[in-house]
Amino acid sequence: MFLLYKIEVENQLNKKIKRVRSDRGGEYVLMNNYCEKKGIIHEVTPPYSPESNGVAERKNRNLKEMMNVMLVSSSAPDNLWGEVILSAYHLQNKISCKKTGLTPYQL
Repeated sequence: MFLLYKIEVENQLNKKIKRVRSDRGGEYVLMNNYCEKKGIIHEVTPPYSPESNGVAERKNRNLKEMMNVMLVSSSAPDNLWGEVILSAYHLQNKISCKKTGLTPYQL
């Protein structure tokens, strides 16, 4: 997915990716090698510290809380959590940000 994202950034924004930040997930081993070859700095968060990735962790927590509320209030079975979290994500993209007054969808 990173390779697709890199191509999209380069084609649509005419910019090169210089730095990528991720957690210490084992799935990034191949990406590490790729970044070294392309001169991209790959930053990783400190081990066992999800708070270092604050924005993503808050967004995940908000999505999970929205999903739980939607499941409980609708009395839907728990096996629909995937569809419910997609709906919660869709709703979050339609709510305007305090800072810009625009929705993430508009941005």
